[in-house]
Amino acid sequence: MIATHPRFISMTEALGGLNPGHFIRDRSRFRLYRRCHHSGWNLQRCVKCDVVDRARTACLVCSDGKPTEVFGRGGRFCVRHRRWHDGSEDEIVADFDGHLRAEQALSGLLWSRGVTLHTGEFGLATRLILDSWQEQPAAEQHIARRTYGPVVELLVTLTYPDVALTMAALAESHRRQVEGLIGLVVGAGKGSRTRELEDTANRVIRVHRAAMYEALRMPNSNGATITTAPFEKGIAEASYRAKAVFLRHVTRSGRRDELEERVVRGAPASRVVSRRLVPGWADDAPWNTTAGGSTSTATQIGRVARDQIHQADAEHLSESQERAQRGVSRVSGA
Repeated sequence: MIATHPRFISMTEALGGLNPGHFIRDRSRFRLYRRCHHSGWNLQRCVKCDVVDRARTACLVCSDGKPTEVFGRGGRFCVRHRRWHDGSEDEIVADFDGHLRAEQALSGLLWSRGVTLHTGEFGLATRLILDSWQEQPAAEQHIARRTYGPVVELLVTLTYPDVALTMAALAESHRRQVEGLIGLVVGAGKGSRTRELEDTANRVIRVHRAAMYEALRMPNSNGATITTAPFEKGIAEASYRAKAVFLRHVTRSGRRDELEERVVRGAPASRVVSRRLVPGWADDAPWNTTAGGSTSTATQIGRVARDQIHQADAEHLSESQERAQRGVSRVSGA
C-alpha cells in the first residue's frame, strides 16, 4: 500500500488517536518555498506542487530516545535541548551560541528564501568554507558541526538577491566576482585564501555567469526567434541546467550587455521546469566532490521526475544543435 494513500493516512491517524486530517495540515506547514508556474514564478509555497524537504534526523530527547526522522523545517541543532543531531551523532553542545544563531537563520530567514540543507546552496557553501580551511590543521572529527555556523552565515549573505546578482551579472568582470566571493568566504569562515578556494570560486562564478547568459537569452520555445521566456522562468530553468544554485535567488536581470549571439535552448513547458526543482536537484553539481575527488552520487529523491524529462532535454539540445549547424552551412555556402 502506498504510504500517501488517503485510507492509509486515515488509519494511521485513527490508530494514533489523532484528529482527522492531522497529517495534511501538518504537511502544509512545511511546504518548501520555491518558484513554479502555478504562482507566476514567484517565491512561495505552492499547494499544487506540495514539495517538502528531505527527512532529517530528529533530536533524541525530542523523540523520547527513539531514532526518528522528521520533515519539518530546520537543521541539525535542537534549540530546545541544545543538542547536535546529525545521523548517528546526538550530543549536547557546550558552546552553542554559533549553532543557535545558525539554526534560527536556517529555520527562519533562509527558510523563507527557499533554502534548506538539501536545496544545493548549503552543500556549495560547505565546499567553499572547507576549501578556505585547507591550510588549517586537519580535524576530521565533527567537521559538520564545525562548519555549521560559518556555512549558514555565508548563506545568509550569498542568498540575498543583490549579492546573488553580483555573482552572476554579465556587466561585472569575472575576476572581480571571483575576488568578491573569496572575500565573503574568508570573512564568514575565518579561513584564508587557498588554491582550492580560488579554483572552486572560479568554477562557481563561471557556471553562474554562463547560466545567467542563458537565462537572459532563453527563447520562449525552441521554435521562437524573437519572444524570450519570462525572466523568472528562464532563471529557474537555467539554474537547473547548470546547477547554478545561487542563481535561483536573483530577482532582476541587471544591465544586459550586448554579447555575441550563441545558440540557447528554448524553455520547456512550464510544468517541466517546476517539477525539476525538488530537494536534491543539485547533488550532482560540479563542485560537489567526495574526499577522493569523484563526483558525489546523485540523490534518489526526485530522480523519477528528472528521468522523465531527460528525453525532452535531449530533444531540446538536438534541435539547438541542428539550428546551429544550419547557420554554419548557410555561412559556408555564402
